[in-house]
Amino acid sequence: MTQAGVTGREAEVLALVAERLRNGEIAERLHLSVRTVESHVAALLRKLGVSDRTALVELGVQLRRTTRAENVLPVPLTSLVGRERETREVASLVDDHRLVTLVGPGGVGKTRLGLSIAAVRADWFPDGARLVDLAPVGPDLVGDTLAHALGIVPQPGWPLRDVLRDVAASMRGLLLIDNCEHVVAEVAEIVADLLAASGELRVLATSREPLGVPGEISYQVPPLPVPTARESQRVATAATFDAVRLFVDRAAAASPGFALTEVTAPAVAALCRRLDGLPLAIELAASRSRTFGPAELVSHLDQRFELLRDGARTAPPRQRTLRGAIDWSYDLLDDDERALFDRLGVFPADFDFDAARAVYADDAGGAAVMALLPRLVDKSLVSTVERATRRYRLLETIRAYARERLAASGAPDMARQQHAAHYLRLAERGAERIRTFDQRAWVLRLIIEQPNLRAGLAHTIATADSESAWRWIAALQQFWDVTGQRREAQEWIRRAQAVGEPPATPAVAAGLAAASVLLQATDSGAAFDLAKQATARAAGLDDPTRARVARALGMSAIWIQPELTLPALHQALDLLGDSHQWDSAMTMQALVQAAGELDDALRWGRRSVALFRQVGDQMLAANTLFIMAQRCMQSGIADDEVREWLTESQGLAEAAGSEEDRTHATVGFARLAWLRGDHEQAADLMEECLPTLRRLGDQRCAGRALYILGERARQQRQLEHAEKLLIASVEAIALAGQSFVLVDALEALAAVWSEQGRARHAAMLLGTAHAAREAASAGTRPLQPPDGALRRSVAEALGGAAFDAVHAEGGRLSPTQSLRVAAAEHRDDARPAAGAMPRR
Repeated sequence: MTQAGVTGREAEVLALVAERLRNGEIAERLHLSVRTVESHVAALLRKLGVSDRTALVELGVQLRRTTRAENVLPVPLTSLVGRERETREVASLVDDHRLVTLVGPGGVGKTRLGLSIAAVRADWFPDGARLVDLAPVGPDLVGDTLAHALGIVPQPGWPLRDVLRDVAASMRGLLLIDNCEHVVAEVAEIVADLLAASGELRVLATSREPLGVPGEISYQVPPLPVPTARESQRVATAATFDAVRLFVDRAAAASPGFALTEVTAPAVAALCRRLDGLPLAIELAASRSRTFGPAELVSHLDQRFELLRDGARTAPPRQRTLRGAIDWSYDLLDDDERALFDRLGVFPADFDFDAARAVYADDAGGAAVMALLPRLVDKSLVSTVERATRRYRLLETIRAYARERLAASGAPDMARQQHAAHYLRLAERGAERIRTFDQRAWVLRLIIEQPNLRAGLAHTIATADSESAWRWIAALQQFWDVTGQRREAQEWIRRAQAVGEPPATPAVAAGLAAASVLLQATDSGAAFDLAKQATARAAGLDDPTRARVARALGMSAIWIQPELTLPALHQALDLLGDSHQWDSAMTMQALVQAAGELDDALRWGRRSVALFRQVGDQMLAANTLFIMAQRCMQSGIADDEVREWLTESQGLAEAAGSEEDRTHATVGFARLAWLRGDHEQAADLMEECLPTLRRLGDQRCAGRALYILGERARQQRQLEHAEKLLIASVEAIALAGQSFVLVDALEALAAVWSEQGRARHAAMLLGTAHAAREAASAGTRPLQPPDGALRRSVAEALGGAAFDAVHAEGGRLSPTQSLRVAAAEHRDDARPAAGAMPRR
């Protein structure tokens, strides 16, 4: 892009062209004239060497996908001073060893050095370098955070560490894991697993102590070199030391015109010695160069260290040095600056101006924060983070200090409450915007804010505010869903339930309904129970709330009590009327799956897609088209219209940046190829997307892929391989909830076992498949009848009475129970007791 001479504004236009927006829509989004947009589009066509807008869309999509995959490392806003030797040494260690940990005290520059190494080595690895910042993460979320850095979507019910190992086995990249000291045990366990799974993955960690993993190389990050008193007398000599160079660089930024001279060099060098060469302490001191000269800085710090020496004799010397530097910087703040700094200790990660204003309890409000926040930045107590909009952060050492000050101020509860209230409002606003043309931008914004969202929700639950907790669940439901964070969502739902019995309010009913929707893909029984709880609390409430609850009940009942589904969904539509388009579209999408007649299902699907397009929700429009294609193929229809729906779904998924929906389209194309008789292409497509489905935690579609691969192996007479694939298919789909593919997979596995001479187990599976078929609603039942020839063959092998008994036994078992019983009996049959006859 840069090499092509594309400007920043042109890049913005290209991103929106990739979303398939028209020039008028782009102009409205960017606040430009249509003519200006036309000019930018013409420039992009010329600079990027493409002939038409269609090609420009494709190029924009490819560039965006590449950017997403790279997990771009943050670009520091200040230069790295010194560390040339350390950079060379650590880079060499990373080349030769799988795990290198940068160890040292707070403020010594571990993170800055780690980012430098990662940037230097990123291009050496096919998968690049990825950053995992664990500073705002507790022990329970270490695995999830590492998973997201690897592109894994953790799901309830799937062992996370197994999935991490599977993905790590094929990864060739560098993983920078920052700030491990407070979760060392959890990081060590997972890193050991990752390294055992892959010979190509490298890990560079930063911590105040080693991880303790076998094979780990610990590199002690030293302070910056400082000159002796004798070496400080001449400016030419003092200026060669990295600590002095850092001070001069940062002092010149704070006070333009500052320079190292024969007069100032001894004092600067003495200051650096007094600060033990710790980069953070030196930067804090340098930020005061606008007010104090070097000699005055030395004097002030000496006074602070005398006080510190008396009060903290047991602390390590460098810890006392850093604490003294921060104490001194804090003491120089005025009362208003201290009040704001204390309040910033409530943030677990970076934040924006609006959030800082929300937690600062002062009548002056935004005007005061606008004046005070830049002053804290100038004094190096707050750093800026450049994203789409300016954000702010406290370095971890300073954040811990601010938390202490906030606790001592007597106002931590108020600050946490203000923080939680601000982010709950943001989450609720995001819940609305995520359903519109601003979908992509708001998903990214909420991802950035996730540490703050977690902190706000955790505070709400800790204070036993049950109603607000369910407001949070309702607000974050769609965000969790589209980003695949159902595992984390399930844990928050469990914690919200533990708060106690919530009142019957619209917020609680909406939260319970949202929780039901989140659990439908992984625990249909729990989802149905939550929907019933929501229904009980929604009686007498407003129509929109009752409609959302009815939709949740209808969607969750489809696998549990299918006779409730259609009445509930139609009730939801009646209550919504014409004024809630997104909710109506969502309800119509559910009817695509639930409607008994295909024509009815497709009619609802077309209306749903039209409404989703109208409000701007590209992800759900793509998803609805995929569901329509699935319904047709389930009925044996594999015509060109189905292909068109899948192609359109894929395009919308690309525009929305939805990897999940893009992969679903590939699954659809594979099923289409299978139905059209091209089994080789179907198997190739499923094999291609299966690792992604597993990484995304999509059990249902992974089960579909495994089923087709198992059937292909059965056709090729690879019975043992087919058995493994089909067992995995049943396990995946059974975990996700009922599906018509489950019945097909059970019957296919029964056929394999019949051919392997395991007639009893084949009969048991046929009984389980029959029960699953009968329990399914008309819209989720396989079109093809059971295989009569297979049934007759198995009955003949067992005998009629024995077949009926075993078939009935299987009908009383769940799919996973059937597999478990069959596996246990097969193991027993493999080692029969003396004189015993094996089962048939």
